[in-house]
Amino acid sequence: MTRNPAGRARVLLLALLASVGCTRDAARQQHTLIVAYGADDFPLAFNRERLGRYPLNAGICEPLVRLTREFAVAPALAARWEHLDSNAVRFQLRPRTRFSDGATVTAAAVAGTLAQLTRARVDYSSLSDSSVRVLDDSTFDILPARINRRLVEQLVHPMYGIIEPGSDPARRPVCTGPFQLVDYVAHDYLTVARNDRYRGPRPPLDTLVFRFIPDELARTVALRSGQVHAIVDVGRANATSLARQPGLTVVAAPMGAVIVLYMNLNGTGPYAQLRDTSLRRAVAMAIDRQSLVRHVLGHASSAVVSTINPPAVMGADAALVRGVAFDTAEARRRMQGRRRSLSMIAAPSSIDRATVEYVQAQLARIGIDVRFESLDAAAYESRLNTGAFDLDLELPNQNDANPAFLLALRWYSRSSVRSARYMHASPRFDALVERALAANTHAESRHAAAQAMHQLVDVEVAAVPLAGVSRIYAMSSRVRGFLPHPSRLNQDWSSVWLAP
Repeated sequence: MTRNPAGRARVLLLALLASVGCTRDAARQQHTLIVAYGADDFPLAFNRERLGRYPLNAGICEPLVRLTREFAVAPALAARWEHLDSNAVRFQLRPRTRFSDGATVTAAAVAGTLAQLTRARVDYSSLSDSSVRVLDDSTFDILPARINRRLVEQLVHPMYGIIEPGSDPARRPVCTGPFQLVDYVAHDYLTVARNDRYRGPRPPLDTLVFRFIPDELARTVALRSGQVHAIVDVGRANATSLARQPGLTVVAAPMGAVIVLYMNLNGTGPYAQLRDTSLRRAVAMAIDRQSLVRHVLGHASSAVVSTINPPAVMGADAALVRGVAFDTAEARRRMQGRRRSLSMIAAPSSIDRATVEYVQAQLARIGIDVRFESLDAAAYESRLNTGAFDLDLELPNQNDANPAFLLALRWYSRSSVRSARYMHASPRFDALVERALAANTHAESRHAAAQAMHQLVDVEVAAVPLAGVSRIYAMSSRVRGFLPHPSRLNQDWSSVWLAP
């Protein structure tokens, strides 16, 4: 987490208030929407070649297909697609689609984008350099290197947004989205403007500015003072206060993420304690999830869930995952009177201190001392990727339509994510994930994913789902046309406009 947040907040407040007058004038003249976002994670090594796509999707780029608010797949750059056999998919691009600079979108551009992701090792769909076979300018086949029938469901992820060949994905990506990049200053702002060559309805806004303001207090003051029109990631108490203020409105998205307590199952040295299944179960039993939702997170924006992803993704199959029941007495019995000390880290941009302290207090009741160190984003990634932790609190989001998305990304032994080696569950879990990836139908995949989740959560206790949460926005009543998406990465700003 950010060092000295109070000091940073004061500096940000002074800067924001000093520029409020000129920002208001610019917004009136240019029809500009200014959004206060959280920390800027684009400079992290993992994200440098995904500017405007991940972890903030600014509407610059479009993938072949898009994710609906119901977690289904709909056409985007691809007009249609068909499965050719057990693994290959043939796509047909929309005719006469152009990049923002006027160049035509071709199958070769698709092949180049996917190859770049493969080389950067950020692809998670089992693609290789030879996965795309170009048939003509608008037709191509994609063949994953391993059996993966979930490919189309995965390609909705914004990181698969198609980039014009020759443009720089780290500094100046040229794409086909409703907006195009204007300017980016690390840790300060990212500005996009309407793309008049966009294939769909043109955005009513001329300009959209994302201001990177890590501190929620500073974001709130910016909104109250009128320097920004909207803020992202509003806390429970703050949402209640803002909802009462005239001229402001608070909007919650449908549930799109789950707070998960990850366990280091394969750690070494001082981080090997959670290899013990009985200790993992004691940790899970010690946490009262109902109380977390009621007293810390708030009923309006959270709910107790047992699945790793939002239950809506799993449908009726969500019932196969029961979760470990809260039982302090049994958790203490499993501890056998021994005291333990565990190290915990937490994702700095998505987990607040109240949640961290709640988990610490719950585990202290059964004799587990949880040592927590506040880390910035780079230090957190380093600790996570080297296995220097026992427990890890995160807020993974369901950002594609694949029901096995998070399972294959974070716990599967063949995942390209570096930290997966420490989370990896078992060969039985792997087999169920592979069954989900190879299933012929979405319904069959969902059922296999639920079985894998049951193995992960109920049997092996490799992770503890704590609560499903919704992203909360606060905005001026002048903001119109905003429709919150459950997936944080798939939020669309192209329909938003500002009333006089």
